[in-house]
Amino acid sequence: MKKKLMDMYKSGVVEASGLFKAAVRGWITIADVAEILGDENATETVRTAKLAEISRMCNVTIESGVDVQIGDRIDHFNLSNNDQNNIDSLFKVVELGGTEYIYQADGGKCSVYSAEEITSIYVTAQRHITKNTAYHNALKQYVNSLSDVDEISAVKYGDELPAPYKEELLTKLAVAEEQMQVILNRIGVYKES
Repeated sequence: MKKKLMDMYKSGVVEASGLFKAAVRGWITIADVAEILGDENATETVRTAKLAEISRMCNVTIESGVDVQIGDRIDHFNLSNNDQNNIDSLFKVVELGGTEYIYQADGGKCSVYSAEEITSIYVTAQRHITKNTAYHNALKQYVNSLSDVDEISAVKYGDELPAPYKEELLTKLAVAEEQMQVILNRIGVYKES
């Protein structure tokens, strides 16, 4: 695949953006993209591809959703943008004083969820989204701080962050959790399990 893409790039059939897309899809490596484009821009080429890769992985991780304990069962909720909007709207019902509402877990039938269950779904989803979004931003800062092509290439979504990025992330997540608790205390329907 690398040789074919290299020939297509040299003949003008594929642009640099197409090579980045091929790397994100796993057809070629980031190092292959750097080689095809040439060494003079290798660091920025690899950095751009790595940032696209970690962004995609963040989205995939968020959209894969969360499992939420509902009574004696565990329901799974995907978190595509549409699903996130639906869960936000569901939570709005609770904020406005609703005591129950209908919704459907992935692969399940439409069920009536109590205000406490709705809040549990919302809190679990928001924690997942916030954790992954904040981690993605910290990882992006870390990648931007690197200047070695091999170090940039080695970064993977899910890697533990080095200091000071890890400490900064934990501080931000603590603020988010504190604010979530303020919201939960205000509406008063959620009990941490």
